[in-house]
Amino acid sequence: MLIKSPFIRRVPFYINVLITLTLILTAWLPFINPQKCWPCGFMGLFFPLCWCLNLLFIPLWIIYKKQYFWLPVIGILLSFKASYNSWGMHPAAGSSNSSSQQFTLMTFNSSSMGLKDYKEDPALRSHIYQTLQTASPDILCLQEFYTNTRKDLTDHIAKLQENLHYPYYYFTKDKTSWNTWHYGIILFSRFPIIQTLKIPCGHSAVGSGSSILQADVLVAGDTVRIFTAQLQSYMFKSDDYSFLHLKDPGDVDEGKHLTGKMRRTINKRAEQSRLLASLVAASPYPAIVCGDFNDVPVSYTYNTISSGLQDAFLAKGWGIGRTLSFLSPTLRIDYILTQPSFIIHNYKTFREKGFEHFPVMSGLSLKRN
Repeated sequence: MLIKSPFIRRVPFYINVLITLTLILTAWLPFINPQKCWPCGFMGLFFPLCWCLNLLFIPLWIIYKKQYFWLPVIGILLSFKASYNSWGMHPAAGSSNSSSQQFTLMTFNSSSMGLKDYKEDPALRSHIYQTLQTASPDILCLQEFYTNTRKDLTDHIAKLQENLHYPYYYFTKDKTSWNTWHYGIILFSRFPIIQTLKIPCGHSAVGSGSSILQADVLVAGDTVRIFTAQLQSYMFKSDDYSFLHLKDPGDVDEGKHLTGKMRRTINKRAEQSRLLASLVAASPYPAIVCGDFNDVPVSYTYNTISSGLQDAFLAKGWGIGRTLSFLSPTLRIDYILTQPSFIIHNYKTFREKGFEHFPVMSGLSLKRN
């Protein structure tokens, strides 16, 4: 039966218009400071979905010989910068040739080294150690790091130093419980660490996320400044989602609580991103910034920190670059960024089963005049 209503025949066009407008908004709203308009702080989460839906309309219009194919094309062109930040275009990991000047750096949100509800998970802990030993980075930056000096529990600092041969380390020790349970951010190095600084940047219940770690490392005769951090996380709990069941009018108040929590997190992360960007810009030495930013590439956080820097994933990575193992397959929230004075040789994501975050590693060297 033929559809005679002009409105119904144009429904696909109206849908495409809506998706294209949403795509453009998700691509450009993240440039706005979320402290002025807090919903801009999470709009970028929807960018990959909107981009893919918009792309599907191109062959649809071509097949049906409609002149509307220009609509999704314009949407994709206007969101080019967001697309560029989201996908790696290098199927090969990059050159693996090593030299005396090249070194490897890994960043990994270790999720408390397998500690769950104050109980160590031996299988997960062993898997983490095996992955780190296989990768064997010269410099290892761990967020949400946990160690314990109690004899019947694991001293991860001593164990990592012994197993991976790291003579140098610096630990922020942002939180201590029961005298022996220590949490924070740590940097291990096979190169001498000549100066360190712990820069307060907020508060986190898990310790890591309360400070930025700064370390000056002597690599092949040159001083390199490394910043590593875990920026503010939403830290959602199961009861935060209870309002979704909408069993009684009080659930509306729970929804307000959740949005309030999101707004506070987004505002704090915006402050932290500006602080981190200013620290990198003021560095007297060639600088690297890495860690868990808790935000996607299409975000105010990423735009602020990455300005003027190279993204190791974009330089040598491939695909969407997912680093968070749950919620969505499009979440790249762990990064290695360098100033232009570095050469990025390769990049690798370690997609290990059971990890909440995937470690990422890059081979780097300083440019020589």
